[in-house]
Formats: sequence, C-alpha cells, structure tokens
Amino acid sequence: MISCKQIPIPKLEGVDLNRLMLFYKMGNQFFLERYNTHSWKSFDLIHEEKDSPMMKHFPAIKDWVELVKKHTAIKEIKTLYLSVLAPKSSIPWHTDRSDDVLSNSYITSIATDKSFIEFENDKKYTYKTGFSYVIRTGIRHQIMNLSDDYRITICTTPLGDNPYASMDNK
Repeated sequence: MISCKQIPIPKLEGVDLNRLMLFYKMGNQFFLERYNTHSWKSFDLIHEEKDSPMMKHFPAIKDWVELVKKHTAIKEIKTLYLSVLAPKSSIPWHTDRSDDVLSNSYITSIATDKSFIEFENDKKYTYKTGFSYVIRTGIRHQIMNLSDDYRITICTTPLGDNPYASMDNK
C-alpha cells in the first residue's frame, strides 16, 4: 500500500520565500503550535472558505489557489494553512485519523530540502518543491527536517471530497 502519492494539480511556483520567512519571524506569535510540538507551527491563510487578510501578501499562493479551482476537480477550498517546521527538528510519530485511506487534505511543498515523511512499515517519502501530495494520515508517521533551513509546506483541505484522494486509494 502506498502511503504518499503526488497528485495532478498545478505546480506552485513563484512563492517569495524571503517574504514568507519575514512574516513567520515577525509574526511568530500569530502562528499556532501544532501537536504540542514547539518546532512545528501553522498559520491559516484560508479558514472556513474565507481568505485571511494576510493572503494578499502572498500573491503566488493566491493565484495558485485560483488556478487549482479553475483547472482541477477541486472547486472550493475550506482551509489552507502554512506549515512551518524548524531546522533540524521533527514531528514525532503520530496518526491523525483512525482509518488508512488517503487524506482529503493535500500537502504542497514550498521548501522541503533535506526533509522527509516516513510511515510505519513503509518507506521514507520526499516532496518535490511546488508539487502536491495526498498521504495516509491514519498510518503512523513522522516528519524529519534535517536541513539548516525551515521546512515549509501548505496543507489544503478542499470543500467536499478531494477526488485525487479517492482515485486509486490502494
């Protein structure tokens, strides 16, 4: 069983990484800690189908969302958050749900060099910058960032079913 697969949606390109890191460092108090892990934080750019006022500062992400909605089977976005994992840190072994199907949400890589996601009884998967992936979050997994840089991804949850999660869900 494959625990992680790339999905056929447009590549995210042109994200201003310097601006994103400036936002993270200056606005760190607005980022939420995830799973009680100090090194992993997130910030909602879309919540309950509404853009955060901060979305306007990331035009490449905003344009990409519109491209996804226009040219894929994903027509509306319920939530989208920036996920930031500190250098030389990890998200410990965990599960996010109680089944083993591909998650409805998908992960898009912005900066993931020297990092990977590893699933119990499976292998390590690496993400290619700009591409999106669905994963089996009900299978125990961990994320390692071996880089000296922050690992940055976007986690997007469509409104309704993600057809790319249900295709070939084996």
